[in-house]
Amino acid sequence: MRRLPLHALRACTCAVLLVGCQSAVAPTPPPPPPAPWLPSLSVEVSGPFRIDAIGSFSWDVFAFGGDGEYRYSWEVTRQAGQQLAAQQPIPTTTGRTLSLLVTDTDGDLLLRLTVTSGRETQVKSIVVRNCIRGCA
Repeated sequence: MRRLPLHALRACTCAVLLVGCQSAVAPTPPPPPPAPWLPSLSVEVSGPFRIDAIGSFSWDVFAFGGDGEYRYSWEVTRQAGQQLAAQQPIPTTTGRTLSLLVTDTDGDLLLRLTVTSGRETQVKSIVVRNCIRGCA
């Protein structure tokens, strides 16, 4: 068996290690950064929740979070005489503000608001007491 001097063995080992460290496979790219975090959609409504006189009244919606692009839909039901069979729905409206003329014969109002932002939807139901003729 042929013996190599120790310094020749070190040179050979280093050469083998260098060759062994090289790879023909391309390195894996780092993962993409996470998508920016968006807060959940939140909705608040301002306006009267009790009406004591005939007149025009407005409700405004304030939306926060989501992707910042908001779609609004209002549905209004006038509960004349508080009898469900006598409900008179008003056509759906869109926009941040809902304005209604309220009279003493309207009964309580049920406002149903739907706000959509991206893939999120929030629904709020608001009862407005009509106390023009008095409330107990």
